[in-house]
Amino acid sequence: MRFIADFIGALREAGLPISPAESLDAIKAIELLGLESRATAKSVLALTLVKRQQDQATYHELFELYFANIENAKESDDDDTLESPAATDKQQSQRQDQENAEAKGGSTATAGSVLGQSLAQQEDMALAIAQAAKAEDLSSIVFFTQKNHFAYKIMQRLGGDELSAELRAKPDSPEQKRLQDQLAQARARLLEQVKDYVEQQYLIFARHKGVKFREDHLQQAKLSQLEHTDYALMQRLVQKAARKLATQHSRRRLTRKRGQLDVRKTLAANAAFDGALFHTRWKATRVERPKIMVICDVSGSVSRVARFLLLFLYSLQDVIPKVRSFVFASDMIEVTSLLQQEDIESALEKIMQRWGGLSTDYGKALAGFQEQALTSIDKKTTVILLGDARNNEGDGRTDIWQKVYRQSKRVLWLNPEQRNSWDTGDSIMSEYSPWCSSVEPCRNLKDIEGIFSRILKYS
Repeated sequence: MRFIADFIGALREAGLPISPAESLDAIKAIELLGLESRATAKSVLALTLVKRQQDQATYHELFELYFANIENAKESDDDDTLESPAATDKQQSQRQDQENAEAKGGSTATAGSVLGQSLAQQEDMALAIAQAAKAEDLSSIVFFTQKNHFAYKIMQRLGGDELSAELRAKPDSPEQKRLQDQLAQARARLLEQVKDYVEQQYLIFARHKGVKFREDHLQQAKLSQLEHTDYALMQRLVQKAARKLATQHSRRRLTRKRGQLDVRKTLAANAAFDGALFHTRWKATRVERPKIMVICDVSGSVSRVARFLLLFLYSLQDVIPKVRSFVFASDMIEVTSLLQQEDIESALEKIMQRWGGLSTDYGKALAGFQEQALTSIDKKTTVILLGDARNNEGDGRTDIWQKVYRQSKRVLWLNPEQRNSWDTGDSIMSEYSPWCSSVEPCRNLKDIEGIFSRILKYS
């Protein structure tokens, strides 16, 4: 059943959600029905392992690739116990040639290495290749550049080094020279067979690992350094992370959670049962939805971080519905309606094209924010500002930011630069930080996810 366990592992790597219980069901089903019928095995495994329609294509593709390995291994296994007529005829022919040579007084050269002997007898090497690949942990392959490495390691495990030494030895007879030529050709065919097997395993295991590796890299990558070619994948990752976070906090939309035991109500509810506690009553705690104002600096490289912060925020609409959004370089612009009325990705593109990349003036921007939104801030409002606090030597109007801090529930300042860059050059981060509840780096997707997780947790 190791084939089925490895196949389930490949499906998981491809993104199929398969629980341990479903894995056990699949293995038990195959133990009962066997693998003799390809169609039956395919249907049974699909019924036990595939839950989503969008995973059907991936399942069928991997099954076809993987089942070929099972069939090859089975055929090779069968050859160990039962020789086919063709194989028997071949061995009889080889024995007859040897007997004829000996009858003529000649000598017959024989291979010295184990692999050479197997190749000289034209044995099927499929099972040996599969076993060597498993011993070398071929299923851990990730990059296409590893294919030659694994092919070399498998050849070594099969006995390739001993065979190479045998082929380099000086032949002591014409028969030995002919044998060496035959073994060299057989080794080349074996290497090609090994490479084909590695390629097949790469298609099964590595292709989706490569995508996952790329996703893991992008989650840790600096958003300000992303290439435009990464935007599409990054947008999917942002929305996926937001959906995950929304699911975790969606039960809180009922605005109630279990608090402490309410002794008085519990006793009253069980008065009819002579004091036996059949029903418990808990003190309900009111959970308020967060009310958020987000202000994003869209100048220069900060605009890339702003794009994904806004995308993440608006992907949380189920749990954070009360959002007002502002962007600025120098003028403060409210973009709440644009983000609500249009597709989020096209709205973000319009925002970045129209206001992104301009020179920064925090003082002018905060003056505009004071006019548009300061009176709307109350003790239920969380204000989030994303910016590097680089003000081109201008007046930062920290007096306005102090008013924002005093009127709001809390103020978060997210800086896309690393901490040791704050207050260098034209940065005035230290002027704003006393009027912030928290000042945090916001450089990658993991940072954004952690920030909003804390906002939802403590709202």
